[in-house]
Amino acid sequence: MLNIAIVDDEEIIRLGLEKMISRFSGDYRIAGSFEDGAEALAAIGAPELDVDLIITDIKMPYMDGLRFIELVKEKRPGMRCLILSGYNDFEYARKAIQFGVDDYMIKPVDMQELAQLLRTVDKRLAEQRESEERLALTAMQQKGQELEEKLRKLLQGAADAELEPMVIDAQSVQTAEGRKAVIVFRTSNLLAHESLLRYLDEIKAAFHHVVVMQSNLIAVLLTIAGQDEAKPPEKALRAMSLRIIDHLQNRSGGFIAIGECMLPQGGADWHGAYAEALAASRHPFYKECETFAVLAKELPAKTEPWKLNMPALDEQFKTACEMLDAQTIKSVIPLYFAEAERGRAGYDEIVHMAGHLFYTLTTKIDGFLDALYELQGAAFDFHRVVASHFAMRDVKEWLIAIVDQVVQALEPSRNAGSKRVIETVKQWIQEHYREEIELSDLSETVYLNASYLSFLFKRETNQTITEYVTAVRMAKAKEYLKDRLDLKAYQIGELVGYADGIYFNKLFKKTVGVTPQKYRNQTSGG
Repeated sequence: MLNIAIVDDEEIIRLGLEKMISRFSGDYRIAGSFEDGAEALAAIGAPELDVDLIITDIKMPYMDGLRFIELVKEKRPGMRCLILSGYNDFEYARKAIQFGVDDYMIKPVDMQELAQLLRTVDKRLAEQRESEERLALTAMQQKGQELEEKLRKLLQGAADAELEPMVIDAQSVQTAEGRKAVIVFRTSNLLAHESLLRYLDEIKAAFHHVVVMQSNLIAVLLTIAGQDEAKPPEKALRAMSLRIIDHLQNRSGGFIAIGECMLPQGGADWHGAYAEALAASRHPFYKECETFAVLAKELPAKTEPWKLNMPALDEQFKTACEMLDAQTIKSVIPLYFAEAERGRAGYDEIVHMAGHLFYTLTTKIDGFLDALYELQGAAFDFHRVVASHFAMRDVKEWLIAIVDQVVQALEPSRNAGSKRVIETVKQWIQEHYREEIELSDLSETVYLNASYLSFLFKRETNQTITEYVTAVRMAKAKEYLKDRLDLKAYQIGELVGYADGIYFNKLFKKTVGVTPQKYRNQTSGG
């Protein structure tokens, strides 16, 4: 809507302009019609008169149009002005432009020209309003983001004391007498998170603030008004939680865990209340996914913390990691979580156990962290990722999926590296076959765990290291038996690493099928 004021000392011109303008568009409204500048100036200065554009004559009694525009601009700097004059004088036009006039028309007014000028002014005003609205919206959003960040820090215990009055004063509802409370919502997926946010926005008048703590975690600050004995604050708080659950049931495509905490009467420890509500929303974390609401003070007291004590399983898990045995790793991880569920482990204890497993993966699988950062990004944060999961089952499945992804990523380089390692080991054995060969010496040579080296050698060659050492020694023994007729069998045994001649004879016959002497006779023609 373009609101127009007409200022002209000739009534017939004013009426003619009003009629003409009303025919152009229903979006043009004559907000006022004045016969001189003084009258118009008094009216336009009043806040109740909404004017976007002034059309004024230059030559009027008491106050000419240019002076009138000059005074209007002092009161309303952004006012749009259009000059009408019967004087085709460039000097007037020049002065009008100096005063910030949008355009200049000569009487008698050309209808098409006026229509075009009004369209231009209307378009410019629309663009200006749109720009101002965008700026206002941006400023409001920025202010809202700044407040939310401060509230987030307050709830996390990292804000300064000046924020506490803001929590009360900046609310969108009237401050009511009653008990302050914090509700924490944990959602099982993005759809549930967005559905919850939409519904909270619909009923935002009931809250002070809604704070998104992270992608699946929302905190709501509110006051439960009144002290009705029939409906104490705790029941009123639960009624609000149930209302939200009822609304989102079968709509969100996921689950919502709700933790509630009432602050003490007159209390202001928002951080403490948030921590208790968050703990309530995570009870019990080990259960299957479900929607529930728990009041912090209803949490059962835990007699003693659950501790993981499974040394045999730990050893199996470490060995599987060292051998990069993905199948065993993935089969062992659920055993840890099953034990945590049997022990009714709490959230912190489950996170600690998951951290233990993750630490073993990163320290026992060479290149695990580098591959993980490549897959997840350099900003990967284990504790933040774990906290984003809804239930223990999700953490278990995430760990198993990570093992799959990392092992697949490492497989090509591991295969190439494995072949180089095996060739190095073979070369070392061929050079040191006369010596007493210890597995620890071999593993140190290639900087690998002994058990993993044994596993790798068997996988790549289909032989154990002992079998390969025996094969190398027997091959050398055959050469000596053919070429060194001056040496006795036991001496050849000593040359290839067997100090015990009897043992050498038995092993040679077992490996080759005949005794050393018979082999010499067969190959030398004796």
